[in-house]
Amino acid sequence: MADIIHFTPRSELDAEKNLVLFVKQCREDLTVFGADLPFDKNVWDLSEHIKLSGRNLTVRAVFSSFEAAKKSQSQPAMSPRFLDFAKAYFRYMYGLRPTKIVGQRLAALRLLDAALFEAGLDGRVTAINPMVLDRACSLAIEHFSKLLAPKVAGQLELIANFLVESELVDMRTKWVKPIRKARENNARVGSEAEVARQKKMPSAAAIEAMAHVFVNAQDPAELYIGSTLALLHCAPQRINETVRLQVGCQVDSTSQSGEPQYGLRWPGSKGFDNSIKWILPTMVDVAKQAIEKLTQVSVEARNIARWYEGNPDKIYLCSDVEHLRSASHLSVDDISMILYGEKDDSKQVFAWCKREGLAYIDGRFSFAEFESRILSKLPVDFPYVAKGLKYSDALYSIRPHEMNAKRRTWRCLVGYLSSDQIMGRIGTSGGASETVFDKFSLVDDDGSPVRITSHQVRHYLNTLAQSNSASQIDIAMWSGRADAHQNSAYDHTTPGRIYSNIEELVESTGSNLIGGSLAKIEPKVVAWRGDDHQLITGSTHMTDFGTCTHDYAMSPCEKHLDCLNCNELVCIKGDVVRTENIRRTRDQTKILLTQAEAAEGSDTYGASRWVEHQRRTIERCDQWLAALENPTVAPGAAVRLSKVESASRLQQAYEDIDQQMILPAKNVKALEVET
Repeated sequence: MADIIHFTPRSELDAEKNLVLFVKQCREDLTVFGADLPFDKNVWDLSEHIKLSGRNLTVRAVFSSFEAAKKSQSQPAMSPRFLDFAKAYFRYMYGLRPTKIVGQRLAALRLLDAALFEAGLDGRVTAINPMVLDRACSLAIEHFSKLLAPKVAGQLELIANFLVESELVDMRTKWVKPIRKARENNARVGSEAEVARQKKMPSAAAIEAMAHVFVNAQDPAELYIGSTLALLHCAPQRINETVRLQVGCQVDSTSQSGEPQYGLRWPGSKGFDNSIKWILPTMVDVAKQAIEKLTQVSVEARNIARWYEGNPDKIYLCSDVEHLRSASHLSVDDISMILYGEKDDSKQVFAWCKREGLAYIDGRFSFAEFESRILSKLPVDFPYVAKGLKYSDALYSIRPHEMNAKRRTWRCLVGYLSSDQIMGRIGTSGGASETVFDKFSLVDDDGSPVRITSHQVRHYLNTLAQSNSASQIDIAMWSGRADAHQNSAYDHTTPGRIYSNIEELVESTGSNLIGGSLAKIEPKVVAWRGDDHQLITGSTHMTDFGTCTHDYAMSPCEKHLDCLNCNELVCIKGDVVRTENIRRTRDQTKILLTQAEAAEGSDTYGASRWVEHQRRTIERCDQWLAALENPTVAPGAAVRLSKVESASRLQQAYEDIDQQMILPAKNVKALEVET
């Protein structure tokens, strides 16, 4: 790991001299990106230091000007007076705040360089002031999207703060970016909402096209892409997770109810750990077929990888050319057979050999030189694709050019099918000229070619789960999402579907409040639970377990979301989803109790409190389940446990007063269960 060196300005030096000192320190003393980093070059290859999950790409830092970057060119470079600072800052800041998204940091530096040029300051870092920073921010707004501009502006703010703290500018107050992070448009109705929904969701024709590709796939490219599309529909995973699946990822098990379960061991990302994703019964056959196809199509590439693991200094030869291993020299036809399995155009093979620098002696090439060239083309981090995943185990191992119908597959090397290659072949920008849908002549509803992104399928599955009333915790876990609050960005349920869900819910409860279409529900008055065992029915909201009746106008939640141990929780008999959430919580808490008891046994400080809490939670879950599964309780009845400590201290005070103070309740049916 590179040593982190913090720059401390010298008070006796002015800003210009401190800037020279900073650049010198970053150039000579820092080892971030390696001690041999070619600091003076304007393009840095960072592939060995920055690994993108699911991608086998070259990561470069290009210190080009803003105008050159707009044209995807590496020249001309930034202003000469700004260039060394940009390199030094980029290297220094990566040591302090590593990121895989280096493009935003480079974009901010380019914009700052451009703003200095416009102000006639031509790369003078020490002359940066709020007006220059504001202009750089304006350029970000003009040239970047609403989502990207605030992120680049955030990088500008980081640069400004560093300059002030390091005394490299005359500014003494921190500059704050004038634009905020763009918010996700989660509107349900209106033309804008419908357009946003269409962009993030695959069309019906696109879904049918994906199924068509999966069923009719024949050649390797079709099998890889078709199987990937099928797996994306089995669970809402990310494409970078899918391409990291490995042989043996399938899991057959039995649920707590005794039903068979099928799942896949799934690599995590974005803060979510590796996990087993259980596949819905309706999609199990699809998932099994997809895994089987990937296993078969990648078998030869994995065999090649396994050979090189055991023979790192010998070229892999197929059985039909194994006899050439003892040869000292190879003909053009021999090389063609090793590479392609057939005799190709001798002129092309000969030209390739000359480009590789192979010596041509008496009409033949040296076997040793040819072998050395092939071995040098093995992936940089071989035998590993990513941390813990070998090429010999990866379902997305391929042979070079196996995805390219216009080139012959190499039989002696192994490669890796990255997420970018897959996205290019389903229509994401920057991909192949012909998509897998083009090969099957598939078109969208409007007659245009089918073009999708892998993330559209993730949005589609999340929306299906939302529209069918799955709990937010379940959706987050199913999606491999560490924060359930992010679910809303993937919820594109239409107003019509929401309306239908409400109608179905009311009809299922047998309510007589529906007359034709959805009618207004009679308002309820607030009621205290007193001698007649009525329930409070004032301010309420839904939780993962039932309805919270706490009055937030009185006080905030004093149970800190410990709903099951709260007397203000009301559950409905027959609510299958929330009842199952209680059961799942009980089972998970039993595991936590075992861990807490082990910690208590080893005299870990505070463990006894957790043991007490977990036992109380398990007991409370059992009481809830006993009440909700009691055959004498009518479906639709509102159930709340009695003899549970009140959540609200104010409510406890009220209950200590005269119990005769009861507000009348109207149309409130409730059942209390003694604990």
